[in-house]
Amino acid sequence: MKARVIKEAGGKFFLLCDDGRTLTCHARGRIKRDDMIFVGDFVEVSEEKNGFVIDGILPRKNKLIRPYVANVDVVVILIACEPEPDFLLVDKLLVDAAANGIESVIAVNKCDLDGGELYAKTLKQYGAHFRVTALSAVGGEGIDELRGFADGKLIAFAGQSAVGKSSLINALGNLGLQTGGLSKVGRGRHTTRRAEIFDAGTFTVADTCGFSMLETEKDFDPITLKDYYPEFENLASRCRFRGCTHTDEPDCEVKRELGKSVDEARYERYTELYKSLKDKWRKRYD
Repeated sequence: MKARVIKEAGGKFFLLCDDGRTLTCHARGRIKRDDMIFVGDFVEVSEEKNGFVIDGILPRKNKLIRPYVANVDVVVILIACEPEPDFLLVDKLLVDAAANGIESVIAVNKCDLDGGELYAKTLKQYGAHFRVTALSAVGGEGIDELRGFADGKLIAFAGQSAVGKSSLINALGNLGLQTGGLSKVGRGRHTTRRAEIFDAGTFTVADTCGFSMLETEKDFDPITLKDYYPEFENLASRCRFRGCTHTDEPDCEVKRELGKSVDEARYERYTELYKSLKDKWRKRYD
């Protein structure tokens, strides 16, 4: 029997079967020894005298390690005017999604609080190459559009704490998830402790504690980072050096386009991320 892992707690796995049943089971010892079972995995299940057991993990199309979620179709990257948006995190998540073959959407939540100022800023930086949408979990703006886009897919929401992930998921699927606000020092209260998949009707949602996979990946070759910036794609062929990283090389077309087709702030974050990855790459065997 085929089922999908929707939650893990205390060594037990909660599964949603193709026939709509929800099962609680454990995994065979060899499965736990040879591979880690992710929320989102499709697994083969059999019934024994003492209950159900996972016999094997079916092939994955992708997996993320912060949090441990597999077979994601779309990552919705949430930002908001409160707390102040971390665009470096946005860039990391876009790279993560592209590297794993996952579609990405940048969603500006709480758009009713600043008159659309953050949405306009985000659209300027990303709108030419990424889907950017304005949302309000409270007012309902953009909810129907996102719900239609999510139809039939597993959606993972990512972003800083207190950007409204749980509130937005509730607005999309009426799931009644716990929500949190900003603490007195402006940091978000974490309300999501582990990854869990919820049925939202026509689509499924992975509620997570957020992730930034590149911070933990020592084997991410910094040379490949440029390949995940679509604004560089048509310019690279006009750089002086083949394989130009668009950082220190002379006669770089990407640098010539700064302030024009290449956003300066996003480029500065690219160089920061490149240097960080390059440092980790040098130390990967330490």
